[in-house]
Amino acid sequence: MSSIETWSFWLAILMYAFATVSAFGALAFRGGNYQSVALGAAGAGLLCHAVAIAARWVASGHFPYIEDYENVLVGTFAMTAAYVAVALRFKGTALAGVLVLPATLITCGYGLTQAGPPSPVTPPYQSGWLVVHVTFAWITYATYSTAAGLAAIHLIRRRWERQGKTDRLPSWLPPSERIDGLLLRLVAFGFLNNAVMIASGSIWAYRLWGSYWSWDPVETWSLLTWLGYGFYLHAKLTLRWSQDRLAWLALFCLLGIMMVFWGVQLVPTSYHLFRDIGARVPWLSRPR
Repeated sequence: MSSIETWSFWLAILMYAFATVSAFGALAFRGGNYQSVALGAAGAGLLCHAVAIAARWVASGHFPYIEDYENVLVGTFAMTAAYVAVALRFKGTALAGVLVLPATLITCGYGLTQAGPPSPVTPPYQSGWLVVHVTFAWITYATYSTAAGLAAIHLIRRRWERQGKTDRLPSWLPPSERIDGLLLRLVAFGFLNNAVMIASGSIWAYRLWGSYWSWDPVETWSLLTWLGYGFYLHAKLTLRWSQDRLAWLALFCLLGIMMVFWGVQLVPTSYHLFRDIGARVPWLSRPR
């Protein structure tokens, strides 16, 4: 890692940490100023984050999309960008940072443990389908994370209502109906991106391993997560589940997408381990 990349990424992390504290301040003290500070700090962190991505791009000679660290570098940028975009567009939703921002910090921390010098794009990664796959994966992860943050807002509001504190609800907190409608749109958007992620990944897998589907842990968790969010849409539009149950479902499904991206990196065997991709590819291992 270059010094510019290191310092800019660390500065982004510090900004995200400050934004996290501010978001929790908005929750604890119910002050609209706190969420404004959280949003501003997250935006400043994005600028620093963009510098880190640009520095990595220049140093490696390619857009960062390989290895754990580079996936974290761009993936966490996408997460924060989605959160900031929604918070700017819909008043009061910056409180979603109580979930999105800590998740971003933890993911950044994991990435730092995997950081290493930039490397060239090796043959397994030289595929346009992989770029499509990774791009839609980032969008999916960011969208689902923001949706989970909105679900957390809804549950927080409902708890205050059950405690009989409706007169103390902050004026800036969106009504449950508005949160529910936005949550539905985000889940639907993420569901479509998730489908493209799985389809493009299957095409890349066929070129790399000779099979569209191998029930690899990543593939299995991807399918389970996609089905989980598909059930969310079914429960919302057909079964007419309550807003509370849907919010809990959105939070639960986020665990699946986190397993897809990071949990499987801890398992002993997986075709998708970044450190091992290409190791068992016949056409790469043949003697020349």
